[in-house]
Amino acid sequence: MEFKQPSLKELLAQRQTLQQQVTAARQREAELVLAEIVRKMREYQISLADLMGREHESQEVTTTPVPKYRDLQSGATWSGRGRAPHWIVDKNRDDFLVRA
Repeated sequence: MEFKQPSLKELLAQRQTLQQQVTAARQREAELVLAEIVRKMREYQISLADLMGREHESQEVTTTPVPKYRDLQSGATWSGRGRAPHWIVDKNRDDFLVRA
């Protein structure tokens, strides 16, 4: 008995069919999980704030960091956090300090 390998066209059609089945199964399962989560939240009286964590409610809105350095030529500023801008790299940072 001879084994006939499927053609590329047949394999692509099978892949598309399987992908559609995977997508549909994922959607069905996600809906079931979401319904279970909502049911448990109602059962235990869990709010969205509880779910996100209690500290989330009391967190203050984050503000933009205060500039610590200023380039006098361009007026650009840098808080000293993260990667240093090109105008301060390899230079004495004290020369760029913002004076209050």
